[in-house]
Amino acid sequence: LGQLNLPLLLAVVAVLLGSPPSLAFSLNAPASAAKSPDTFVILGGTGRIGTAVASHLLLRAPGSRITLVGRNQDRGSAAVSEVLGENPSVSNDNVTFQRCDWRNDAELRLVIAEECTCLIHTAGPFLEEKPTPLRAAIDAGCRAYIDVSDPLDYLDLSLAMNSDAEESGTTAMLSSGAFPGFSNVLAVEAASLCRENSDEGASIQDTRFNYFTAGLGGSGDVNLYITNLGFGEPMAQYENGKLRMFKALSGLLLGKTSFFLSEKEWSNKPSDGFGNDEAKARVGEQTVFAWPFPEAATVPAELGARGESSAAMGTAPDVWNDMLGLLVALVPRQLWRSKRFSQFLADFSQPLVKATDYLLKLSSPDDVGETHAMRVDVTSTDGGAVSVVQAHESFRRCVGQSCAEFALDLLEHPSPGVQLPEQRYRCDSSRGRIIKQLTSTPGTFAYTGPVAVSSASPPSELGKALKKANEAEVKQ
Repeated sequence: LGQLNLPLLLAVVAVLLGSPPSLAFSLNAPASAAKSPDTFVILGGTGRIGTAVASHLLLRAPGSRITLVGRNQDRGSAAVSEVLGENPSVSNDNVTFQRCDWRNDAELRLVIAEECTCLIHTAGPFLEEKPTPLRAAIDAGCRAYIDVSDPLDYLDLSLAMNSDAEESGTTAMLSSGAFPGFSNVLAVEAASLCRENSDEGASIQDTRFNYFTAGLGGSGDVNLYITNLGFGEPMAQYENGKLRMFKALSGLLLGKTSFFLSEKEWSNKPSDGFGNDEAKARVGEQTVFAWPFPEAATVPAELGARGESSAAMGTAPDVWNDMLGLLVALVPRQLWRSKRFSQFLADFSQPLVKATDYLLKLSSPDDVGETHAMRVDVTSTDGGAVSVVQAHESFRRCVGQSCAEFALDLLEHPSPGVQLPEQRYRCDSSRGRIIKQLTSTPGTFAYTGPVAVSSASPPSELGKALKKANEAEVKQ
């Protein structure tokens, strides 16, 4: 009996019982017929966002193979150990480090030529960079490409590769973190309900994005540098239904924003909404300042908005917002545009920022101290308004999880071409699919869902800030 060919015996029995030949022979199908694991190459893989992406990919798809790409071998070894430590059931062979400077196009192409199902680009800042990783992914025929880019110039250059991506079979999506990214999808979801509740013929009016991150949110020192660079850039947002570049608005304090819904508004919550009271307790009302997020330009364009848009962020403790506001008022914008100056200021403030982050961790109810929240508001021309609030215990984790979920969705539901999140998830079914994944990630403690509200007021001092920015432009 020990020498019987069991698969052959089962096949014979199946034939005698009248089973289709295909069923009988499938019992002896070669192992190679099984789907091979996806291979993800992560640029910026040794950074705080890169390792968060890798960890979530392994949580959701444990058989995946991850290559962390960076320039420093010691940091690479530490990043591999970190990711494996967070995923103890994963084989050590599934996470590796590849030393490479992604700006060296030849080096990058060698890395992804070997084996790359999906290229993920988290190596910011993207300001004044060219989308060479996207071009390399398209040329290599990678099935998917994801990045967390934000400068509008970078997005325009990337979107221009749409036809090439279609031809190569590469499904690419840009700006695919928490904000921009997840926030863009929530804006489209809010607009959908807004239209549903509006009178016939009404259009989307205003679109507003407000974000909060405690300290650096665990994202690493590079986030200080990126924030500083942004203060030198113009704010691209809508005014009276047209895109305008506000040259003196970035960094101006906009007043307070509530990262929760009132009890009356919360009574209108959808069935899947949760955590509003916790968002009120843990985040509450926060000061925000203008920052040039691209969604203030790209999402209203997608929605055909007729009114205004704005994008702002705030941090904790609140004194940091006041200090940033003072620095922006004192330092000429051409200095913020200088990479050397912005990096110097980031390096100079690092010790104090790290000390603050440590205190935030000690005082945080989750012992993380990286709390993240976002509120997206959309209004219609007939006076309707819809708001969405989402909150997570860690900004870093939320960015990494969002990026990973988007990557997995691109592989499972390919649509070759280059798109922004608001373009890919126009359809209710695809949008519902990704929102379900994004709002069920570990650490998410609030997601209200789109809620009809009586009004969606902008940050309390936005009007004053716009007036100040307009006056400054006139003086220039």
